[in-house]
Amino acid sequence: MSWKKTHKELLPLIEKRAEEYAARFITEGVLRDAALHSLTAGGKRLRPFLALIVGELCGRSQEDMMPYAIALEFIHTYSLIHDDLPAMDDDDLRRGKPSCHKAFGEDVAILAGDALLTEAFTLLFEMPRGDLIKGGKYLSESAGGRGMVVGQTLDATLPEKSRNCETLDRINLYKTGKMIMAATAGAAAWAGADEQLFASLEQYGKMLGITFQITDDILDVTASEEELGKPIGSDADLHKITYASLLGLEKAQKQAEEFAEQAVQSLESLPDSQWKTVMVELVEFVLKRRH
Repeated sequence: MSWKKTHKELLPLIEKRAEEYAARFITEGVLRDAALHSLTAGGKRLRPFLALIVGELCGRSQEDMMPYAIALEFIHTYSLIHDDLPAMDDDDLRRGKPSCHKAFGEDVAILAGDALLTEAFTLLFEMPRGDLIKGGKYLSESAGGRGMVVGQTLDATLPEKSRNCETLDRINLYKTGKMIMAATAGAAAWAGADEQLFASLEQYGKMLGITFQITDDILDVTASEEELGKPIGSDADLHKITYASLLGLEKAQKQAEEFAEQAVQSLESLPDSQWKTVMVELVEFVLKRRH
């Protein structure tokens, strides 16, 4: 089964469950509306999709993996809401719709993000269908002050003298890579994977996450606003460092290809299966995507 066909089949289920869980846990009217505004805005749902595929690799059902998968999407959505705020990237559009703070105000947007982050862990506690200690711990570390938030902080406070590829690799690892790793290695921990499979999926998530961020930076230069669903050129406007700004587009693309190859190589020890094939094809999609 191909990546595209598998994704097409799982996407409606992921979106349905995400909306159901959000409405169940976030009950206050305007807060719920703001959270759902961002949660239901579309997107690839890459992180929950990966978690479900990892579950298949580990022999776990979709129902077992779904709480963890949707918790990932809650956290990802919260991060996008906060990213778009005037104090951060100051973006008016997200996925072709008004950003949460443009639709509901900065105060409600901040609180909607807070609610999604917190209720992600409520979801895991109320529906513990996997290893809550290992899986939940990996997810919290990936999202917090040892993970994604570190990357966002580095990105926001980087001194001029540190604008180099080494620092950028660290930013990309934390800002994007850690939550992709949570979708692969964290999901494997939730599913009770053995140490060898866990290590392979952790490396895969790390390399895929960095590839994703580099291609995202390239698209900020080369794609149209219609393709991205948000303003283009924001990285340059905010004077952020990217592979595109440091090396130029051609070398940045080469770097993305090298990281993508490492992602594929990390799966070599896995036995052949339709799920392994899906994960290999996903790397190619991330590398060549236009949105």
